[in-house]
Amino acid sequence: MVYRAISEDLKLRALFLLDHGYITDEVCELLGVSRSSLYRWKANQSLYGSVVAPANPLRGRPRILNADQTHDLFTLLAEAPEMFLDEIMDWVALHLDAAISRSALNTLINDAGITYKILRRAASERDEEERERWRELIRTHFVASMIITADESSKDERTIFRKRGRAPSGHRAEIDADFVRGLRYSILAAITIDGYIGTRIVSGSVDSDEFFDFIVNDILPQMNSYPNDRSVLILDNCAIHKSEYLRELVEAQGSVLLFLPPYSPDFNPIEESFSAVKAWIRRHWRRMQNSETPEVDLLEACGVVTAESARGWFRHSGFRIDPEQV
Repeated sequence: MVYRAISEDLKLRALFLLDHGYITDEVCELLGVSRSSLYRWKANQSLYGSVVAPANPLRGRPRILNADQTHDLFTLLAEAPEMFLDEIMDWVALHLDAAISRSALNTLINDAGITYKILRRAASERDEEERERWRELIRTHFVASMIITADESSKDERTIFRKRGRAPSGHRAEIDADFVRGLRYSILAAITIDGYIGTRIVSGSVDSDEFFDFIVNDILPQMNSYPNDRSVLILDNCAIHKSEYLRELVEAQGSVLLFLPPYSPDFNPIEESFSAVKAWIRRHWRRMQNSETPEVDLLEACGVVTAESARGWFRHSGFRIDPEQV
């Protein structure tokens, strides 16, 4: 793994979402950043007119660690993000032959934009070599306009429940929240760089027959032969998605069916779209609570997915965007 700082583009996108009605927690969840980072970028924008603060040539004493040592340290943090500060201090002493205080180490890490986040477990079965082959495949054979990805996402009472609320000091923040009398719904969707080209609301969970019907009747008629636009259908490795008959139908019209590497939702732009839909649902939770027309409301929630946002999600997933389509 290689340490990568948060790009200025992502910082600007975060402030754009805040300016367009998203609450802080929604932006954090959608982009995978911390609340403190958002506050810092917003303050920088207000003070300096940029999300990145200008460098200060008069700042403080020289770094305790030189450039090579700092690089080795950041490589360690990328490979072992769970380490405590005292463990990192011991590693610096043993491997870099340098002494650094806890506060100086913490400052060095924070200045690099590395924050202490809740750990997410990556599947041990993830095959990095296969993921790299996938990256090479989409770089060399496809542009984003060729791609359709399809998946399903479930919504229930947990979807609308906001994780934080305000209350007087010493009191809990509580709220009553039920989603259409506790029923569970699933959204089936297919996305291109133009946004969703098909959506279906299903009561309960999606099974293989429902998914097959959605693809064959709602999506396949909109596909073209490779290498035209909308000629490649990409699915994840969920069991209900795999069907030899579906592959035969797709390939019979000259289109291509591909499956993502296992445990690689970051390669699927539709995952970010579902996060945006869930954020809309939480923002409008009072309307969704005990809704008499949940299917209609969920379809309206899907309207948050625009062509502009879709192009960004495809870009995040590694697909090349034709400059003429930007």
